[in-house]
Amino acid sequence: MKHVILNADDFGKSPNRNHAVDDCFKQGLISSAGLIVTGKHLQDAVEYIKRGGYVGKIHLHFNLSTNLLNEDPDDIPLTEVMRKDSFFCTAGKITKYKGLPKKISDIVKWRVVYQELVAQYKKFIEVTDGKADYKHVDFHLWYNLTWPVSVALNLFTWKYKIKSVRYIGIHQQKSRRYRLFRLISWNPFVKYVPATNIDYYLSKKHLFDKYETIELYCHPNYKDGVFLDDSPSYLKHDRQPMMRHMQLLKESGDIELFSWRDIS
Repeated sequence: MKHVILNADDFGKSPNRNHAVDDCFKQGLISSAGLIVTGKHLQDAVEYIKRGGYVGKIHLHFNLSTNLLNEDPDDIPLTEVMRKDSFFCTAGKITKYKGLPKKISDIVKWRVVYQELVAQYKKFIEVTDGKADYKHVDFHLWYNLTWPVSVALNLFTWKYKIKSVRYIGIHQQKSRRYRLFRLISWNPFVKYVPATNIDYYLSKKHLFDKYETIELYCHPNYKDGVFLDDSPSYLKHDRQPMMRHMQLLKESGDIELFSWRDIS
């Protein structure tokens, strides 16, 4: 029996995504969701959470750049220092994905990142009325772990006693660059669980045999009336209807849905 955390990403990014994540909870398709607190659709997501009564299954998904699907182009950082930083923002709005600073010298930007992480964390606590999962945090896997982020994350997890972090995917673990960032952000009290999307897991299942617990992330969405797992295509997999993904996952073997609270 493999323990699977089936997590919905980017809750709060758009009205269609909010509706889809809510339907996933209602149908028992997911065990948790990461809430983004920087966009104009946050309150819409919060209303779904309150009506559905699943606040305990919600954790914070840090957001330092618009996602690869370019949803909600009006994302605005919560701190003035980041809004004024020309790398992170244009006209005060979070810039479309282009990667965070990659040069070692840009590690000095950790202060900008740290202040924004703290502000997003406090906002998350505020909108969830102190009832959500505050010991786990998410990052976008491809671009939120760089020199300044790794330093800021290290300080943040110590300061706020974070128990688990999702910031690196199974397909990235052999990369020297990501191993280095993980070392910089290392906190011995934080649990890291290998993560990937459902397609990658189904096609490379043998890579996960050695793990007792894994996270499978999805991006529920409604597009043209179709209930999709709208995960970005950087892993060269086609977007699939959510129910087909769930059926394939069910047929793939014995799994038991866990939440982050079960392991942290």
